[in-house]
Amino acid sequence: MSAEKNWWIKRLTSMICEIPTYVRGIIYLLVKSLVKKMELIITSIAYSAFTLLISIFLTIPFSNWLAKQIGAVDLPGEIKIHSQPTPRLGGLGILLAFVLSLSGLLGITGTTLNSVHSQLLVLLALLFGIAIIGFLDDLRGLNPLLRLVLEGVIGIVLVLAIIEPKTSWILVVAWFWIVGLMNAYNFIDGLDGLAASIAAVNLFALGAMFFISGDGCCAIVAFTLALATCGFLRYNLPPASIFMGDIGSLSLGFVISTLSLKLLVQENFALNVILAVALAASLPLGDLIATVFRRLINRKPLFQGDRGHFYDVLMDRFKLSSANSMRFSLLVALGVSSLAVVVYSL
Repeated sequence: MSAEKNWWIKRLTSMICEIPTYVRGIIYLLVKSLVKKMELIITSIAYSAFTLLISIFLTIPFSNWLAKQIGAVDLPGEIKIHSQPTPRLGGLGILLAFVLSLSGLLGITGTTLNSVHSQLLVLLALLFGIAIIGFLDDLRGLNPLLRLVLEGVIGIVLVLAIIEPKTSWILVVAWFWIVGLMNAYNFIDGLDGLAASIAAVNLFALGAMFFISGDGCCAIVAFTLALATCGFLRYNLPPASIFMGDIGSLSLGFVISTLSLKLLVQENFALNVILAVALAASLPLGDLIATVFRRLINRKPLFQGDRGHFYDVLMDRFKLSSANSMRFSLLVALGVSSLAVVVYSL
């Protein structure tokens, strides 16, 4: 038995020696890369699991209770599909779960990703500003023009902080991208589970792209917010018991646009990356463009609600139920986001 064992060891050693040197080098690099990525995978799973649990069992129930206490409730209306008053501070619960989990990335729990402190702090500081705007809009209702101006100011600060090179056309396009995506997610937040599910899919796609690129920090940020949003979906799927409100839709759009720009800057605005980022956000972005043109053509205020969004068309013209309209939209989002990851990896 010992002789047979020694024979297999010698045979295996001989086979390894017969492999060309360059092939052995490639195998070594692949194994080394896999070991490094395993640390990222384990860290991502840990952060994501923690985020999902506190979102489901702590922060979303808290935001539901708070909304009822302070009167942040969405009442039924002519163009709305819900028939009962519904709390609308779910976005606060998403953000609380997200920030609590990200405390580890800022060194509070001793992570090894401390080199990105400044960028994360800028993101969280500006996100706090967007959250305040959304919270005030949910509670009292801000003038749409004032809200747009405030969003624009925060957008300017962000593009100046993260965009390189600072050429004029890149800064302008980046600013429109940030403000546009914030309002795009706000526009599609008119159907139970829709904005949250599409945002989660978009974030998972961005996380996968960052994972492929080797940027573990941004991958964890994307996955963490995606899982916080999934925790919210526990209460937001049809029939919803809580809405995310503007604090949620604006904040999700802000983080998604920020991560998208970060990826573009890292990859020097490569064409495949531009296409991948646009594909991942194509559903809310397409609805935003169609909505703006529709309201301009009909001479309606840009921020006056209507029943012309793609999910309204699915229900009114194709007679889908609200739940089936959400499911169909989610399938489309999964398809284009999967395609986006493929395009990015080309």
